[in-house]
Amino acid sequence: MGTDSTESSDDSVHRGLGDELADALAQDQFFLVYQPTIDLQTSAFAGVEALIRWRHPVRGVLAPDAFIDELEADGQILPVGRWALHTACAQGAAWHDKGYRFAVSVNVSPRQLESESFRDDVADALSSSRFDPALLVLEFAQGTLVSNEGISSIRVKQLKSLGVRLAVDDFEPGESALDELEKFSVDIVKLDRTFIAAISTSSAAAGLVKGLVKLSDTRHVQVIAAGIEDSDQRERLANEKVHVGQGFLFSVPHEADEIDRYLEDFAIFSGKPL
Repeated sequence: MGTDSTESSDDSVHRGLGDELADALAQDQFFLVYQPTIDLQTSAFAGVEALIRWRHPVRGVLAPDAFIDELEADGQILPVGRWALHTACAQGAAWHDKGYRFAVSVNVSPRQLESESFRDDVADALSSSRFDPALLVLEFAQGTLVSNEGISSIRVKQLKSLGVRLAVDDFEPGESALDELEKFSVDIVKLDRTFIAAISTSSAAAGLVKGLVKLSDTRHVQVIAAGIEDSDQRERLANEKVHVGQGFLFSVPHEADEIDRYLEDFAIFSGKPL
């Protein structure tokens, strides 16, 4: 998610990147971009999702699908994930110092969730940045939580004790799926983009989204629709009372200085609060 014409995710980039990845963090080649989320009911600015990129010295800017699996496989995801968490919290605090108060979402890998030090990593990032824990959202793939329920339950309790919120990505609507996640005290579910793409043409997809929103409201779970690409999708999702939207219709991911300009323009042209 979040690739654009400046990024490469071709299979060829996977070859020969292992050794270079080992030095990428030390050489300050990783950076974060941020994709805005918008309240579909009020059109207010809701937050940003932090997404990692690699500025490769030869191949240019690489999207995460070109290197995340390699980082995960050899354990480098732990220091890189720690860096991303600290960077996102520091940037969120900087925005808050400017008067903007919105959520910052950070993706968490399976290895990070399994790591005994992850709770301390999050606590350190919050403490060093003085970022409000209530505005930090840790985002997990659905399979990451449910594949190892024992460890996930322990880690979730540790993280919730810090006051952060938890989100599940690529969520597929259904009461049984939400029941499965309820034991983890999830605060947010992000609808799988296949449902967003289908909502304009499939009454079944629209019905599933509508049912999910009704069910999630009773359980105080926020629903985010990711991958919104056109105004028809936005209107249909808003009509189904989906809470928050994200996608290229609103904005591609930007580096922090571009988000600053986006925030200024958003306030001027929308007249909506930030």
